[in-house]
Parts: sequence; C-alpha cells; structure tokens
Amino acid sequence: MSTPLIQLHDARKIYRMGSQEVAALDGVSLEIHQGEFVAIIGASGSGKSTLMHILGCLDILSEGRYSIAGLDVSRADDETLSGIRNRRIGFVFQQFNLLPDLTVIENIALPLAYGGVPKAERQKRAIALATDVGLGDRLHHTPLELSGGQAQRVAIARSLANDPEILFADEPTGALDSSTGEEILALFRKLNERGRTIVLVTHDHEVANLANRSIRLKDGKIVEDVNHAGASALQQQPFETPQQRGTGMNWRDLFRMGLREGLLAHKLRSSLTMLGVIIGVASVIAMSSFSEGSKQKQANQIRALGANLIRIVDRRLEDQQLYEARTKGSPGLSSDDADAIRSGVEGVEFVSSIRELNTRVYHDGREWKGLRIRGIKGPYLKVNNLKIATGSPIHPRDQIQQSRVVVIGAQLARDMGGEPLQQQLLIGGQPFQIIGVLADKYVDTTELEAAGANDSNRDLLIPLGTLKNRTTFQALRSELDEIQLQLDEEDRLATAGRSIRRIVDARHAGVPDYDLVIPLDLLKSKQASQKLLDILSLCISAISLVVGGIGIMNIMLAAVTERLREIGIRRAVGARQHDIRLQFLFESVLISAAGGFAGIALAMLGVLAASG
Repeated sequence: MSTPLIQLHDARKIYRMGSQEVAALDGVSLEIHQGEFVAIIGASGSGKSTLMHILGCLDILSEGRYSIAGLDVSRADDETLSGIRNRRIGFVFQQFNLLPDLTVIENIALPLAYGGVPKAERQKRAIALATDVGLGDRLHHTPLELSGGQAQRVAIARSLANDPEILFADEPTGALDSSTGEEILALFRKLNERGRTIVLVTHDHEVANLANRSIRLKDGKIVEDVNHAGASALQQQPFETPQQRGTGMNWRDLFRMGLREGLLAHKLRSSLTMLGVIIGVASVIAMSSFSEGSKQKQANQIRALGANLIRIVDRRLEDQQLYEARTKGSPGLSSDDADAIRSGVEGVEFVSSIRELNTRVYHDGREWKGLRIRGIKGPYLKVNNLKIATGSPIHPRDQIQQSRVVVIGAQLARDMGGEPLQQQLLIGGQPFQIIGVLADKYVDTTELEAAGANDSNRDLLIPLGTLKNRTTFQALRSELDEIQLQLDEEDRLATAGRSIRRIVDARHAGVPDYDLVIPLDLLKSKQASQKLLDILSLCISAISLVVGGIGIMNIMLAAVTERLREIGIRRAVGARQHDIRLQFLFESVLISAAGGFAGIALAMLGVLAASG
C-alpha cells in the first residue's frame, strides 16, 4: 500500500461553551489512500460533519496532527488552507450551496476565479464540466431555475473545477428523491473509477455500503472501520503544494464581482446606501459653493466700500501750524506726491487726486445743502468703484480746458426730478453744466465710518483743474486734500501702507501733516467672516461625509452578516480571508464612487439652477 493521501492522528476538536468543554472529535486516527471511496456514517451529533470539516480544511484541530500527502496542515495559515481547498479539495453539500445570482457557468467557474484562472479559460472549463454532468443545455440558468438533481450536478461540477484529488460530499443525496439520489451516487462512482478520492458523509447505511470503505463514528470516536468487497486504492499522484501553483483573484474579477454580485444583485439596498452618499457629497459641494459665493459677494461689497482703497488725507493745518510745516520743508499734499506713490508702491492700480470745495450750490433759485463738492483728477470713478448711469464722466480735456462741468450723485438727480443732463448748477456763483449722473450705490455706511466710507449719491464732481484755477484758497494751503489709490489685492494693504508712509515722510521732511487711512477694520472683518464661513463649511462637509461613511459601514456590516452563507461558500471553494475582505471593500468603493459621482452631478444641477 502506498503512502496515505490523508493521515489523521489522535485528532481532537473541542468546543467551549462557557465553562464546559464538548469534544466533537475525541482521539480520532485514520488513513485514507489515493483512489478510495470512503463513507463516514453516524447519527446526528456523532462528529461526522466535524470530521469532514477538519479533513476538508474548513476547520482546524484543537489537538492532534493532520497531513495531506505528507504536508502537515494541522496548524497551517489561512493562505495555505485556502490554497488546499481551492486546488486539491472539492466540496459537495447537501443543500447544494450555489450562489443564487450566478448562472450555472459562473457557479462552476467560481473556484477557478479564486485560483487566478483567466476568464476565457474559466468559461471553457465550466462549459466542459457542465456538459460532462449533463447540464449542457442549462448553462445560463440560475439555481432557482434548476431542479434539485440539476443543482446538485452543478455543485459536483463546481467541485471538479480545479481538478482536485479529493472530493468531500456532505449528505449529497439528503435533499433529493431516491431516483435523483441514485443518479448522483452513480456519478460519484464514475468519478471514483476515474481516480478521484471521495469522502462521503451520510447517515444512510445503504448509501454507505456503495462505498469501498465505511467508517462509523459515535460520540466523536471511530467505532467501526470496514473495507467492503472490491475495495482498491489507486496509485497516488505526486502532491503539489498550493504555494507552488499560486492562488488569488485578479483586480478585474474583484471589480466585476463587486459590481454584479454585490451592487446589482441587491439593487434596492445599494440604491439606499448610495442615497446617503449622494446627499453627503451634494451637501458638501453645495455648502462649498455657498461659502465661496458668499465670500465673493462679501468681498465685492467690501470692495465697493473701499476695502482695497488707501487714502492719504491732508490735515488742513492752519495759522501757526501751517506756517511751521512749510518752514520745515513740507510742501503739503500735492500731485507730485501722487506721482511718487504711483511709481514707488507695488500693486497700485489707480491713483486719483482730490481737492474739496466748501461753497454754496443753487439750482433754480433753491440752495442745496449737505453736498460734498470735489475737484477730481485721474480715474476717480475706478478708484472708488463708481459708474456713470447716464451721460458721460469728466474727460481729461475738461481738466486741460478748465471746463465748468459737473457730474452729480444719484440722489441729487432724483431730487431734481426730470432729466438733469444739460441743466445747470450755480457752484460758488459760477454756472456748471451737468454732463453725467453717477449710478446709485446701495451701501449702508452707518457702521463703517471708521473705514472712511461715504455716500457718493450726494456728491458733486468737477475737474480739479477748474477748481484750482477758478477759486481762491488760503495761502500756503496744500495743493490737494486727498490722494486715493486702489490696490490690485486687499492683502497688499499692510505692506503698501508702510511704503506710502516712507515715501510721503521723505517728501514732507518728516512733518506729520497728513493722515494715512487704511481700511484694516474692513479687511479684518472680511477675513474673519471668510474664516467663519470656511469653518462652517468644513464642519458641515465633515459631518455629511462622516454620516455617509457611517451609513456605508453600517450597510456593509449588515451585508456581511446577511451574506454569511455566501461567504462560507466562497471560503469552501478556496477564497482567502484577503479575497473576501477585498470583495467587500470593492463593493464599498463602488458604492462610494457611484454615490459620489451622482452627488457631484446633483450638486452641479442645483448650483446651476440656483445661479440661473
């Protein structure tokens, strides 16, 4: 007799139930040779199913030693046991244990997928096996469309997929009628005649008598081991370890399995899970869009108030102070200062010069009070973010020609009634023709006075050249009352302020006859508001994503619990723990990705609808 294919020595399997120990196997020793047809019989609770699980590497011993063709698998790791189940062992169960969402071909090819066999080769092998067991015309049917006998034939074909040496059958005829059961047993005898080693678990003595050898268990011990007439053992084939042949599923199969067998097989559950992800992602994008939009709107509003506007304001010294300033070498605020600032400060976009006039204004014999008359030069409208509603702005030629023209604020135009253009105002007793009206600027400046914001709706703008040459002023007074400059970025305010102070101090001989007004309060308010919006958006986004992630984890946990039978089947045909873990991870990734893309699409539609 050759070396046994299966050797079990003093095997014990103990289950602990609280403080009690139950020995399902109690000192079992046996040998099975290549080509034997062995039946294991016994009453319920005798330990026959436990023995088959041990022999089939579905469970491990508590004590003792178990080897297959000389390879000790008593304490083998999951990789080794999974490889043996996939390459050297085939299982046939009483309840068939087919995956209900897979076709006949796919169920048969399942062990090949975990063995890393390419798809085309898997299908070819599965079709051949299905035809061999008489199911050539049922290849694309699912288990629900098959009879019991046909389903068991599929299970037998699946057990043969990787051409194993040993077939384990657990009550293979228990769920079949007698006629179909005889057909299945005949198929087992045929396989045994071809050299397969078959270990069949049954409680039926008639079935056991069809085997070459029967082993009877009672209370976890072998009480009888009988060789029947005609028993023979075939020549043992060399054993090849699973590590030599390799095992594992490729990424393409994992993706296909996660999509078809995970998501599409449970459409409602997958859809509800994705709904949580869709809501989470959509809310994240919506909040981010809202935050960015709010920040941009706020920035535009603050810019309209002059958040990027720096003002150099003359202190309008009088009498002795004015005389001392000029004596020390300060010429006062002038156009030369504006030119020096423009050329010496980085980030300056526009510079405008201003001189104010305090005089009376009349229209149609009525005096208008509470007005601000400003002589301007340069892009005053751009610096102050103002626009012309009707008419035209002051042109450079008006400066050269010292034209008596005026642009009025929107409130003044409303107070005048009718069409203000081409009408005249008496400013300081001189007639000025209205050539333009400023657009209404809806800005509430009641809480922003410290930033230098003013209501332009009651302004009168005239050419600076006209104001300087057609009016008289106090001797030694500064040429300008104010220089305004606009930066390209609000973030330059601090550095630009230092540069301006350095330039003006040098030109004014260090005389403090001006004030530098930088709207840092507005800038700080803007930055604080933006930070608050960012934090709010981040918190809501994080909560949404965490809730969506918890939803996925909860569903996947429920899926694992619900699919324990499926996991057991996959493990029996050779799936490693790593393969099962990757399968469920792929399903999670697919749910997350599908929900994420759907959430992005939903958010984009919502943003487009809101912006439209």
